[in-house]
Amino acid sequence: MSQNTGRLLKKAANQLTKDFDQFASNFDLTSTQMSIIDYLSRQSHPDVLQKDIEIEFNIQRSTATVLLQRMERKQLLVRHPSRHDARQKAVQLTAKTNPLIERIGTYMEQQQQKLTTNFLPSEIETFETILNYYLHTTASERSTNEY
Repeated sequence: MSQNTGRLLKKAANQLTKDFDQFASNFDLTSTQMSIIDYLSRQSHPDVLQKDIEIEFNIQRSTATVLLQRMERKQLLVRHPSRHDARQKAVQLTAKTNPLIERIGTYMEQQQQKLTTNFLPSEIETFETILNYYLHTTASERSTNEY
């Protein structure tokens, strides 16, 4: 009997989250907060919208709102109306995150380096193809059996 790929992917995602949470806890952050700091620090344009975060992390608006509000309370970021569309919230890191940005970036790069050290570029490309399949198809599209 072969391994259920979806279940294996879920287990791997859970382990990755545990590893990220362990590192992030050193800074009183969650893995998601750490990932958002990393994402925002890598953006070249100053007007990153909450909607951009929702898309990047594949989360609902309500989830993003709660997450960003918690980060605001910790003074890690500020949200304000966008300069281009006052209906949208722009998100900016605060100076409090400056000491974290390099350490988080280094950690993220180390995680990527572990992949590139242990797997061939073609294997990573195949893995990314599989991940994108799960990200961009619905469960009903992936299902081959009707119940």
